Amino acid sequence: VCSVTATATEEIEDDTYWLTYWAAYGVLFLIMDTLETFVGWLPGFYTLAIFTTIYLMLPMFRGADKVFRKVLVPLAGLQELLILRDTVMIKKQMLRDLEPERAKIVEQQVALMFGSSQSSDPSALKSELKYGWEYGWGNMKIKNPFSRKKDGYDAPPGETSKLNPIV
Repeated sequence: VCSVTATATEEIEDDTYWLTYWAAYGVLFLIMDTLETFVGWLPGFYTLAIFTTIYLMLPMFRGADKVFRKVLVPLAGLQELLILRDTVMIKKQMLRDLEPERAKIVEQQVALMFGSSQSSDPSALKSELKYGWEYGWGNMKIKNPFSRKKDGYDAPPGETSKLNPIV
């Protein structure tokens, strides 16, 4: 029922969610069908299969997405395609959630960060993020809705606010 309803809506996110679920469920079904011959007689086998199906299905666990990203995509060798898809989704969300001038600034900073990345070491990216905040992104005025200042703009973390930068 949910899959049919998702195909009737205009949003692509719910279609992707249910397509991911059915792909992960198909793998679960193949594994369960194979194991049933050998361990189907064990108490709790079918209970485990039902709980696994529920884990894959419920949005609060995002189990199908985890199985899809950690098992199915690497098996198919499509990691790059998934990263490009995620990039498009992030850009779509950014354009939807931010004002146009702020979205343009964020897009420029992301392009600058990807263009200037010297290292592929994940631990080096943390210092690059800290450096970018202190010397590049700090120039963006970030509106803090909880600010006591009249205009709502605070200094970047680490300068005058009580927030600490990422270390």
